Amino acid sequence: MNVNDEHHKSIIKRLFQTQDGFSISVVTYSEALIRSFETGKESLMIERISELVNEIVEVTKSIAEIAADLRASAKIKLPDALIAATAIEKGLTLLTFDEKLAKKTPGAELLGS
Repeated sequence: MNVNDEHHKSIIKRLFQTQDGFSISVVTYSEALIRSFETGKESLMIERISELVNEIVEVTKSIAEIAADLRASAKIKLPDALIAATAIEKGLTLLTFDEKLAKKTPGAELLGS
């Protein structure tokens, strides 16, 4: 995460509006760690994420099936389909900056628009 990035600022602001904490897909978790591994700061990032996130949701067979359906019908990339399917399966609101993904995911909230 880059604290100077507008997406970072927007998502952090939105996340602090919730009282219940939040959950993320294991795919989101992996994506969030990429830059920290590139810069050698993965331990710090893992610690920060664990402070912010209540649950990291694993991909189950049911999530994989929903993702396959989304991928086939909405023509979205597999990582996005897995993240969206996780939100659908768990009854969560998907927070995204991706307009196409927001339109294809029931109950999604488009950020930064």
